[in-house]
Amino acid sequence: MKILLIDVGNSNIVIGLFENGVKLFQDRAETRRKWDQLSFMNELKTIFYENSISSNAIDGAIISSVVPDINPILVSAIKRLTGKKPIIANKNNVDIPVRNYDMSLLGMDRMVDMLAAREKYGSPLMIYDLGTCTTMSTLDSEGYFIGGMISPGVQLSLDAEAEKTAQLPELMADAPEKLLGDDTVSCMINGVVIGTAAMIDGIHQRVAEEMGLSADELPLVLTGGLSKLVLPWMKHQAHFEPDLLLNGLEILYKKSNS
Repeated sequence: MKILLIDVGNSNIVIGLFENGVKLFQDRAETRRKWDQLSFMNELKTIFYENSISSNAIDGAIISSVVPDINPILVSAIKRLTGKKPIIANKNNVDIPVRNYDMSLLGMDRMVDMLAAREKYGSPLMIYDLGTCTTMSTLDSEGYFIGGMISPGVQLSLDAEAEKTAQLPELMADAPEKLLGDDTVSCMINGVVIGTAAMIDGIHQRVAEEMGLSADELPLVLTGGLSKLVLPWMKHQAHFEPDLLLNGLEILYKKSNS
């Protein structure tokens, strides 16, 4: 069964096709507030063509989105192109129990990440998703979501430094070569990348202690496009899951159709 998986983030729309747990392709498009049905349908047609996939081969689709305004456009475009109406991931069909947390603004990306990570690693569990923002979500030993953190993402931090200062340059996130920077560019890159690694290590240790656990007893999962830059600079062991959200969407689709 070929399932079209759509992850709508604040910066990009990740588009993947999975068949029985195997990723056939992954692509992305810009998250535009001005997408219309025809333009997004044409975008999908191009992606399908480039990956040698016929729209008739799609057996189902599911969307996770943190930009709900464009959901109706994506749903109509996918339905028109493939003949399949996508499932929308929501707080009712993502089975993550919650303790003492205001769910009204909890991002669906974090919910789906938790679903996928819990399926693979059980609980307790901590998940870091390094995208536009760096988000952390923690599950207790009973699988309940007990809270998390949100901080500026690696690229967002670099953008803010350039925007809010007179002399710092605009940069793209990159892999540090050594711990200490020796010019302005490397100082900025190292500050956000290695600084994020140190933040994750420190918070992981503190949350584990608060839960009465050692760091080794609280599995740590990293996902998101910028994780690969941060992971080499971490001291705590972490599981790198680049396709965590797409895996979660496939799990949710199968649960919704079982």
